Amino acid sequence: MKSIKLILFLVLLNQLTFASTENHLAGARSAAMGTASVASSDLWASFNNQAALARLKGTHLGVFYENRFQISDLSTKAIALYLPTKLGGFNLNYSQFGSDLYKECKIGLGYSKTLSKRLWAGVQINQLQIKMNQTYGDQTRYNFEIGLLAELFSDFYLGFHIFNPTQEKFETFYFDEALPTIARLGFSWNLSKETSINAEVQKDFDYDIRLKMGLEYQVLNDLFIRLGALNHPNQINLGLGYKYKLIHMNLAYSKHQNLGYTPSLDLNISF
Repeated sequence: MKSIKLILFLVLLNQLTFASTENHLAGARSAAMGTASVASSDLWASFNNQAALARLKGTHLGVFYENRFQISDLSTKAIALYLPTKLGGFNLNYSQFGSDLYKECKIGLGYSKTLSKRLWAGVQINQLQIKMNQTYGDQTRYNFEIGLLAELFSDFYLGFHIFNPTQEKFETFYFDEALPTIARLGFSWNLSKETSINAEVQKDFDYDIRLKMGLEYQVLNDLFIRLGALNHPNQINLGLGYKYKLIHMNLAYSKHQNLGYTPSLDLNISF
């Protein structure tokens, strides 16, 4: 019975047009801005572009939860830690997608460094696992991701990131599943103290190019509103952010054209 449920679950993933081994991004701020976050400098650059972490001041710790299409079996949970040192910044993160029936886990250990006044770089090594039932077993693979961030002119940041450049894949007697190789290029432009706009192009080597855009506006000292959109599949996103002293909280809500709504949230502490 569990084997039948697993097969049906994997068929469901395929019908949702999402690979069962995608690179799950994290951060509700990113989600609210259409996941156009390759040039954004916040804790969740730990999943989006490790180079941007080098711009952070102090230690950061955060948790994230996404309930995709409000289906608990498709939820993503993540935790991230960033620690700056004199040698550069170190980050550790963990994410989990799925349920007991089918689960993907990723542990990442990364390093980021300021190369010059306007150039930053980062790299991360990952352990990835697919956990299934006793019949199909578990699989573990290792890969890496690298990123660059540059300030081309005042308050205009250009970011580049690639995940799984060596094209690692899972192989078992029952299935052969490639891990995606994904390249992202985009910018974050602070138009004013209150307003910033993000845009990026994402290319999964096996799928069409995705275009993403996001807007953030600071309504009050501690309150932000955000909007975003992306294609393939078409989605509209929105969200809120709130800061209270050392605590930052972000909420996001996205709507898929056919499959419905996805809420997400994160809670971050900086010290």
